[in-house]
Amino acid sequence: MGAVTYPTLEHVAMAGRPYPTHLLEGCETGLVLFAAAFLGHNDAIHFAMAGMRSFCVDNDSPRLAEMRDIYPDDWGFLYGDAWDIAERDREHGLTYDAVSADTWTGDLMRRSLDSLDLWCSLARKLVTVTITDDAIDTYRKPEGWRSFLFLRAPGVYWLALSRGDNAAGDL
Repeated sequence: MGAVTYPTLEHVAMAGRPYPTHLLEGCETGLVLFAAAFLGHNDAIHFAMAGMRSFCVDNDSPRLAEMRDIYPDDWGFLYGDAWDIAERDREHGLTYDAVSADTWTGDLMRRSLDSLDLWCSLARKLVTVTITDDAIDTYRKPEGWRSFLFLRAPGVYWLALSRGDNAAGDL
């Protein structure tokens, strides 16, 4: 029986999913919420490939520990509830260039869409949030943000919110 090999950053990159990477230009810091389920192949890998220093948040401690072994040494990994940590960061005035909230679809996605004001309060340039076809017309865009959709898979998108001229268009 051969030795067990663990994923590397290159393995995660090969499994990477579509992401609006062009909006990461000029971003140096990131916050990746709900990060651990797929070792960040939906969003964190794109932050890493863009050379961003980021923090990953999830309530899945074993997967976060696995990510810690894969991602750059200057990244942070925070175990806990994404909403609690985001509220704490907002109370302390912490901000990031980009914030990604990659929830599962369904009730958690709905709660995330209802939290756009919170996610945007932490972002200087970009917020990406999971959204599905049936929810496209159900969110409220925070004032001062532009929005557009970026296809991830059939019926699943990144809702991308950016400040000012950082986005190509608006929904």
